[in-house]
Amino acid sequence: MRHEKGIGHDLPRFAIDRAAQLITEFTGAHVARGIVDNDPEPKARGQVEMGVERMSRLLGLELSPARVIELLVPLGFEVTGEGDALVVGVPPHRLDVTSDADLAEEVARAHGYGRIAGRLPHAALPPYRSDPTEPRHRVRRILAGLGLDEMVTHALIGRADLERTGYEADGGELVRLFNPLSEDHSILRPTFYPSLLAGVAENARWRTPDVQLFDLGKVYWYHAEGRTPRDRRAATAGTDRYESWELGLIVSGRATPAYPGERERAVDVSDIKGIIDALHDALNAPRPTYRAEEADDAHPHRHPGRAGLVCDASGRPYGSLGEVHPSVVEAWGLAGRPVDASIDLDQLLDLVNTDTRSRPVVDAQPIDRDLAVIVDEATPVGELIRIARMSAGHSLVDLRLFDMYRGEQIGAGRISYALALRFQPDGVSDPKAIEKSLNKIRGALRHHLAAEIR
Repeated sequence: MRHEKGIGHDLPRFAIDRAAQLITEFTGAHVARGIVDNDPEPKARGQVEMGVERMSRLLGLELSPARVIELLVPLGFEVTGEGDALVVGVPPHRLDVTSDADLAEEVARAHGYGRIAGRLPHAALPPYRSDPTEPRHRVRRILAGLGLDEMVTHALIGRADLERTGYEADGGELVRLFNPLSEDHSILRPTFYPSLLAGVAENARWRTPDVQLFDLGKVYWYHAEGRTPRDRRAATAGTDRYESWELGLIVSGRATPAYPGERERAVDVSDIKGIIDALHDALNAPRPTYRAEEADDAHPHRHPGRAGLVCDASGRPYGSLGEVHPSVVEAWGLAGRPVDASIDLDQLLDLVNTDTRSRPVVDAQPIDRDLAVIVDEATPVGELIRIARMSAGHSLVDLRLFDMYRGEQIGAGRISYALALRFQPDGVSDPKAIEKSLNKIRGALRHHLAAEIR
């Protein structure tokens, strides 16, 4: 007990007085006046705040403040306060009582352990909170269902990885490690492309050139001079350091296996574009539009003229895609013409419509119409499709490009696109609404693109 509970501040004085009394009784000595004490000042009692309701919950008893005071005062405790909140002064010799749980133990001991009925604890469950990682897992499940293989790559890369991919290894936006374990893991990746190309190179070393891979992880960058829109969307990873979730895609080799009598086809931009469109459909997000990269937006590892941006309905880019430059393919020891893409995951998930809508099956059959449009050859076809979708209204359910033509009949520097449109009228007596939608499309294309309708 002595070593368990410690020695209180007043106990040495009581002990030396008792020792002096015993000496006088047994030897007849006289006790001198005064006492030498190197810590004579009295010490204030320790205080512990406690709540009667919490103590009742800890012990499984229905306690009132009066009952708690009745049990603690005979043990030398001083109790003050009103209602549920009490302040308990601890006796000097009770150095073991430092918290409200210790006071609950004293109350239980004074009340009697045998008088406390046994019962199961009742835990109050927290309110429901959705799993914050579920949207990312959903993206993984969708891409795996489309036939892609997931790879989990390291966030740390080396100078050689950046240089082989066509990026500067001494850029000021890079986040570096002070004490890297190796030079190959000294930089937090600023983009996904080195990791994607490394995955294809690893498969090529194992003689698996036909791959469709995706990776979902973070990219990191440093930016000190004012926050850009990208910085404001990202999470802070330290002073002027940022991180964001991105989705990386890469396809290489043959698009389809070779069958007898059929010629095999290599992957191209249309394959990865189809994966992106299918991902948006499965997420219940509007399909993106595509436009060519500007000079300021160009990615150094991609083939010029074979790259584009992934944009939302307002034309704001949130990703990019394109064919890898032949020099980068050679630097990584690859073959063929790989195509890759990277999408800002947070912006993609912001486009997802969480509302599930349904409507009754319409009695009317869908109506198919074709539209031939002549525009300037520099006009992106993605812009043409975007304007057509925005102006068509709700009755347009599908739109695709099925033909294009260049020739003397339409003049030099001009190109003709043929669009297949499918409308779903609201009822059998609503054919004029389809013609109105077509007129809106024609007018919008003439106004925005100076298009000629054939």
